[in-house]
Amino acid sequence: MKLLKSKVFLGLASFFFMSSFLFARAVDDGIGIDEKKRDSSTVHNVGNIWLRVSNYGFFGSGDNSPKWPSLEYPGGSAIDYLYQGSLWFGAKKVRRDGFGNRLYWLEDANDEDDVIPETHPDWNENLQLVVDTLTTVGFDGDYRLYEFLPAYNSLETSPLGTQFSQYNNYDIVMSASVRSHRRGVDDDGDGLIDEDPVGYGFPFRAPDELPASFSCYGGDYLPNTQYLHGILPILEHYDIWFPLGFVDLSDESNELYNFAQPKDDDMDGLLDEDGYPVSEQDYIGYYFDYSPFGTLGDRDFGSAQSSSIHVPLNVRVRQMSYQWSYEYIKNLIYVEFNITNMNNAYEDSLYDCAMAVYMDCDVGPQAWGAFYDDDISSYVSEPYEFAYTYDWDGDGGLTTGFVGSRVCTPDPDSLVFACWTWSSGSGPDDWDQLDYFGTTNVTANEKYWLMTDRNPDDSKYTSLKDFPNTQVGNPTDTRYLFAFFGDMQGMSNPTSGSWNLGPGRTMKIVIAVFPGDDIPELMDQAEWAKVIYENPQVLTTVTLPDTFIHYVAPEPPRIPRMFAELVDNGNKISVFWNNRSELENIDTKTVTKGQVGWQDINPGIDSHIDQYEIQQNLYGYFPDEFAPPDPAGYLNPARVNPWTAYRLRHDFQGYTLWGRSGSGSQEDWIEIDRWDKIDTAQDLLDYMVNSDNDSLFYNFGGDLGIDKGLPQPKILDQSNPEHAKYLNYFLYNGFYEFVPYVYGDIFYGEPIFNYEIVYSDSLQNYANGLSFDDQALLFRNPDMREDVYLAIYNDKFIPLDFHGGQAYVNNGVEDTLHTNQRLASRYYYSEITRPPKGIEYYVASTAWDRGIPEMNLLALESGRDADANMKILFPGPSAKSNMDNIHVVPNPYVGQSKFDGRRENDDKGDKSRRIWFVNLPQRCTVKIFTLAGDLVDVLHHDGAETEDIISVSKAAYEGVAASGMEPWDLLSKNNQIIAAGVYLFSVKDHDSGDKKVGKFVIIK
Repeated sequence: MKLLKSKVFLGLASFFFMSSFLFARAVDDGIGIDEKKRDSSTVHNVGNIWLRVSNYGFFGSGDNSPKWPSLEYPGGSAIDYLYQGSLWFGAKKVRRDGFGNRLYWLEDANDEDDVIPETHPDWNENLQLVVDTLTTVGFDGDYRLYEFLPAYNSLETSPLGTQFSQYNNYDIVMSASVRSHRRGVDDDGDGLIDEDPVGYGFPFRAPDELPASFSCYGGDYLPNTQYLHGILPILEHYDIWFPLGFVDLSDESNELYNFAQPKDDDMDGLLDEDGYPVSEQDYIGYYFDYSPFGTLGDRDFGSAQSSSIHVPLNVRVRQMSYQWSYEYIKNLIYVEFNITNMNNAYEDSLYDCAMAVYMDCDVGPQAWGAFYDDDISSYVSEPYEFAYTYDWDGDGGLTTGFVGSRVCTPDPDSLVFACWTWSSGSGPDDWDQLDYFGTTNVTANEKYWLMTDRNPDDSKYTSLKDFPNTQVGNPTDTRYLFAFFGDMQGMSNPTSGSWNLGPGRTMKIVIAVFPGDDIPELMDQAEWAKVIYENPQVLTTVTLPDTFIHYVAPEPPRIPRMFAELVDNGNKISVFWNNRSELENIDTKTVTKGQVGWQDINPGIDSHIDQYEIQQNLYGYFPDEFAPPDPAGYLNPARVNPWTAYRLRHDFQGYTLWGRSGSGSQEDWIEIDRWDKIDTAQDLLDYMVNSDNDSLFYNFGGDLGIDKGLPQPKILDQSNPEHAKYLNYFLYNGFYEFVPYVYGDIFYGEPIFNYEIVYSDSLQNYANGLSFDDQALLFRNPDMREDVYLAIYNDKFIPLDFHGGQAYVNNGVEDTLHTNQRLASRYYYSEITRPPKGIEYYVASTAWDRGIPEMNLLALESGRDADANMKILFPGPSAKSNMDNIHVVPNPYVGQSKFDGRRENDDKGDKSRRIWFVNLPQRCTVKIFTLAGDLVDVLHHDGAETEDIISVSKAAYEGVAASGMEPWDLLSKNNQIIAAGVYLFSVKDHDSGDKKVGKFVIIK
């Protein structure tokens, strides 16, 4: 029996794993990223709009490091649109004293303290209840205030002591991706579904709050309930299975509030291996406007903290943002806010809620530094309702885009909108929200007034909704507050249009951020964002579990794992990738659930019950899992039978190899080569569903390529003794079943795994003494290089303890299907010739499918970003023992050279220069001298090494240089900028002791 089936082991395993340029303004809070007290290090960069997010209720970089990208469009262009934006949230809340008693105004109150509790002898029913309008902001650019903080923040350093140091580094923005997990899928093969999501898996809501189909899971943790009630409710109701919205975010059983720390929720010895992401790049963070630990004191910080009194609403926020690389959705980012009312002790509701997105937009090229004073904000009203920003003069054709934001849920038709702008430094005041009498303003909370479309000062604030052209022709250091709210009767006379949040309840708000190249395109994008989201909730349902499908995003095949290296003295790049895209490719959106089933209404079409016997006779069998149910289970709207649908959902078609040189822009990829599978006779038959019925005909063909075939084809020939070994491997045939190869079949690529190695208890015992990588190498095809294998093998096919395939072994025997999948795993090879040298070169391999003709979608292709499989190399010569040809490139260096860019925190760019010493030995020391013989710098070279990418905009931060190259940043050993002139260099080979001297010229 596998160890992971032992409860004793589960407990021990769990214990083991758990213990193991100038901006518009400066925010002076003294908190650095390196202290891990603020996490703004995560950037959405798989699509074409790059947005930085944080766990502090703000997005964009502000003055955090790194500054770029903040909100960059197009991705890799080095054109930015945002200084810093944030969430603002406000509501009415009953005031209580320290004992929990509601407070009432005295009849002649003229001071904020002129209140009495309901228990006071002088209380009477004619007194007015004290209701405060409170607002919490993620960032207030005018007054440098941050009021949404993660659990572990700088204000908790002393109160929490060692607990802070133990958990601080875990309180970060988490990431998840459909590239590694799928909602409603048993990703780890352990018989449970979605039971171990990223970070802490909250318990589910109460049974009566969940859809009836899942009520059996209510009030408990998902792994526990699945052990008790199984996975059938999920399998039968997958179309409404959305566990992100089913969890109880008011739960306080996790007293450490370490929600982002990896956790073995299902106690199988693995961490976060089976979750339910939404997009290709999910970012998830938690923050609060109060101290969850009960720490006293003002819960805000920033340079204006001392002059502001923050009164919390007592809300907890889970922020989730989503992005995809797919062509039709790459220009959208969705940000979802789950706001939970944590006023559970006294059962206080938050009334007349209002939310706003504050955007302090600085638009222009990142390299320009100060570019914030020529921008425009505006607004488009019904039926779109979105705010946007652009650069007034387009910066001479460099900054030509527009970036907007809109609401997707609650339903925009159920909301009232407001949008305001003001001059820098004149922002709204809520420095003492309880002092109704002491303020000289018309209200103690100007922020809440603006958020609910009331102007507290006509001389300061302008409504962009009413006057959208107010900044046109008058560009400025712009900002906007895009707000939305209900009918504002939630406390006095609640209606279906009121927006209240009861105690312990969570509301879901989703906004979309989108770019465009002009206003009509921006309007199209705003509408597209709403279409893609689909089915918004309304104000009366926004606190209920959402069972509507959103972000309807058909997906390309899985991203292949890839390895790339420089060969042939830097004249070629060898690229290897695996066939994961073929083996793990079932896209349920290709044929939607409503199209699939059996029916007895429309004879002659694929889903009619008669087709069962026809196909059974034709093919000699029909898989039991797709056989018809009892007639009571027929689906009359069905048009495709389940077996046909299973085949159609395997929509992989081919691979593409991509390259680009010296550019971070995702628009600059060049197709190197493209392959596509040769469609089988069964494929071609399947694509034309109901071809004899004009009204019910479906074309599932789409982009079928040119039948080029996949790389490295070989027809297995009995007369070739080298081909006999291939008969031990498996083919994925036209019915998408694993069958052994036979002579005459075409074998593409080469095997990854060794067919002679099978799981056994003795193999497990032997593996226990090896490292993780060495355990995986036990299954390597001996003809495959170890470094290539370790880069591209799929750990899901390693059936050893603590590997991805451990759950496929029971009672010492590995599941046959799992074995067959391993023996169907291949790797392919191709090369890129004559890449430009001395500057970074980007390589990626992608997989593409047929697309969905019925949805007018062209072929969908997997991502080419750093989170996919993109590799970056600096092509150049390999290391040489002959030192005669060592030289410097470029020589002379004339600033700025094409090898230069911009490193972080280098505002002037004079510390981001680079020259290369080339044709170096494998191990050597390079010394640089002035003509006078003074030592300037010393470089230590040790073959191929990781080097900084100093392009202004970075798709990644590092690449691997050729083994015969070493860069120098034109800075002295004391980090000083060197002068122009002639310099000498010497190279000493560590292996031979040989020396070489030379010179180069720096011109500025």
